[in-house]
Amino acid sequence: MRIIMKNIIKLALLLGLTSVLSAGCASGVQKMRKVDPGMDYAQVDAIMGKRDAFNSTEKDGSTYTLYKYTNQLCNGHVSMYDKCDFYITFKDGKVVETGVSDVRGAAPQMQYIHLFTY
Repeated sequence: MRIIMKNIIKLALLLGLTSVLSAGCASGVQKMRKVDPGMDYAQVDAIMGKRDAFNSTEKDGSTYTLYKYTNQLCNGHVSMYDKCDFYITFKDGKVVETGVSDVRGAAPQMQYIHLFTY
């Protein structure tokens, strides 16, 4: 009985760790789908995390701010290697536009060890 309980606890911990890790590894596309027009800076930060760069400008009495998230996982459902840059444009502190650019694919450089000969 004691062994069964240990195995159940291990399984529960493993499942909990897996769910935490998968939530933390959401792709940029998955995150961007949650960003809606009208959201403010804090709401976007809560979804996207810390931005890599930003720029602001004034035009026609409005302040436009561009957030840039560089080298993010594009879409984990398609490829675990493609990286993208994501952009969010704010007008007077509210989201008005989102976008993505520069899809870069880079499969890992792997060397194979041939253990079996045919």
